[in-house]
Amino acid sequence: MNDPLKDLSNLTDALYQAELGKMRAVNAREASLRHDLAELENLRRNNMTLPQTELHTVRQIGADVLWEGWVSRTRADLNTQLAQVLAQKARMTAELRRAFGKQIAAGELLKEATDTKKQNREKRKRQVQDDLQLISSQKP
Repeated sequence: MNDPLKDLSNLTDALYQAELGKMRAVNAREASLRHDLAELENLRRNNMTLPQTELHTVRQIGADVLWEGWVSRTRADLNTQLAQVLAQKARMTAELRRAFGKQIAAGELLKEATDTKKQNREKRKRQVQDDLQLISSQKP
C-alpha cells in the first residue's frame, strides 16, 4: 500500500533537488563570467605594463586604440551577461526557498504521521497485553 505522505515527501524532495540543480548551473555561469572579467582585467593591466618601446609600433598603427575598444566592449558585454545571471539568480532563489519550504513541510508531515502510527501500534500492543493479562487472571 502506497503512503500518500511518503509520495508527497519524495515528490517535494525531487522538486527541491531539481531547483537546486538549476541554481548550481546559474552559480557556475556566474563564476565563469566573474573569472572572464578578472582575466580581461589582467590582460588589460599586463598590456599597460609593457615597455614604451614595445608599444611604439602598436601605437603608430592605432592597434592600441582598437585593443582598448575591444576591452571596453568585451567588459561591457560580460557585465551585461553577469547582470542578467544575477537577476535570474535572484528569481531562482525565491523558487528554491519555496521548494525547500515545501520539502521541509512534507518531511515534517511524514514524520508526524510515522510517529503517530508508531504510537498507535504501541498503544494497541499494550492494550492486547493488558487484555491477555486480564484473561489470564480470570482463568481458574
